[in-house]
Amino acid sequence: MRCLLRAGCLLISLCVSQLSSAQVTVTGAVARPGTYPLAEMPRLADVTKLAQVDPEAYVLGASWSQRSQLLSQRREQAGLLYELEVIRQQAAAAGDDAMLAASRSLRDWLQSLPLTGRRLVRTLDPAQLAISDADNFPLDDGDQLNYPKRPTSVRVVGAVAHPCTLPQVGLKAARDYLADCAPSSAADKELLYVIQPDGQVSELGIALWNRSPPMVLAPGAIIYVPLDRHVIRSAADDVFNHEVANFLATQPASDTEVPK
Repeated sequence: MRCLLRAGCLLISLCVSQLSSAQVTVTGAVARPGTYPLAEMPRLADVTKLAQVDPEAYVLGASWSQRSQLLSQRREQAGLLYELEVIRQQAAAAGDDAMLAASRSLRDWLQSLPLTGRRLVRTLDPAQLAISDADNFPLDDGDQLNYPKRPTSVRVVGAVAHPCTLPQVGLKAARDYLADCAPSSAADKELLYVIQPDGQVSELGIALWNRSPPMVLAPGAIIYVPLDRHVIRSAADDVFNHEVANFLATQPASDTEVPK
């Protein structure tokens, strides 16, 4: 019994030690970037207060990364790459050059994207975190927060002739950006996806029969032009395009040029 009590005490001691040694890193537009040792179940507001987030930081594009999210993102990425390879093989067998090029380009690009561990939450606005217990989540050891500067562009990727980085324009609707970044013939003619900087994903109808109300894009948003779901139906899941958009939501908002 005494041995069991000692083992229990040791386990509790180790757990307390782990909780009291959480290291959380904050980068970007903050007055005091760095890694903070935090004790006793730290929460988001604790570290944003210490880092002093710049009032000009682009909180809509702020990101919170956790190690625990990496495994599921790795699986999602591997699944998408597998389906794109099947789509590519099907297109090659059918002599569909447009789908062959689009699937190959999209596969290469998705494979190059990093696993970020980004956890999507409603807000990372320091002011909101300070007053809302529902948004002020607890932090884990190794977590990272990034508050970027406000980007100025919108990226258009997927089934397009060439991926584009375009200037973000006030009230310009999502589908209107396609006038400056033409879809390829492998694109779905009826849908597109918008990924806002906070990770919110929206599916929009763009044909005359299913047209959605205009959606304005925030700076740093991504427009994903999906592969034609009718053509890829036998090679990929029905939710393939939506899953691509969900994976893109794990990427940070930036003005980074897309690969040609």
